[in-house]
Amino acid sequence: MNHSISTVLATIVLSAGLAATAPVHAGEGGLYDAPPPPDAAFVRVLNAGDAGNLEVTVSNTAYSVGAGALSPYEFVTKGSYDASWASTKLPLTVEAQKFYTIIVPSDGTEPKVVEDAALANPARAGLYFYNATEKPLQLDAKVNGKQAAIFEDVAPGETAFREVNPFEVAFVVVDGGAPAFELPATAMVRQQGTSVVAIPAAGGVTAIQSINSVQAD
Repeated sequence: MNHSISTVLATIVLSAGLAATAPVHAGEGGLYDAPPPPDAAFVRVLNAGDAGNLEVTVSNTAYSVGAGALSPYEFVTKGSYDASWASTKLPLTVEAQKFYTIIVPSDGTEPKVVEDAALANPARAGLYFYNATEKPLQLDAKVNGKQAAIFEDVAPGETAFREVNPFEVAFVVVDGGAPAFELPATAMVRQQGTSVVAIPAAGGVTAIQSINSVQAD
């Protein structure tokens, strides 16, 4: 990696040796801003398929998610439930003050639930990458025309998280060493999470990005 690319990466990404401060909890600006009920978990749905109007129910919470879209988090009381849609039931157990994403992939892949990391350092932003395709992918960051890898070889169906510096950056999904999809530039904001999702597309890969938020009842 040459000096200019190393500088881009250092500008955006925390070095592994930086010590984190005390964890940022839900009501303190971690993934969202509103104070939650003390027994609340936070659950959202990623519809990585090409069929819209996916209707998912968890406990008493209903989600309606378009094709290739990511819902806001919603409050779900801690406990064990089935996430239900169409003829599918996916068991999940959620804990208070934790965040979860239900990933409903394209046809032929099993759905799953992942726990999303919470920000530990209030001076940083959170970057969440979900590979909802059937191939390993890389996520790059592009700043001022220079590009560097943030996550390498993220396996199909897997996720990655990193705390990053607040900065304006464009994310690029890389497939087999070649750029597959570049997203519009976005501002990484301290105490805010941004999710990037790679999704199958005809002949390749597409992607979406979304600011993490919570939909309060």
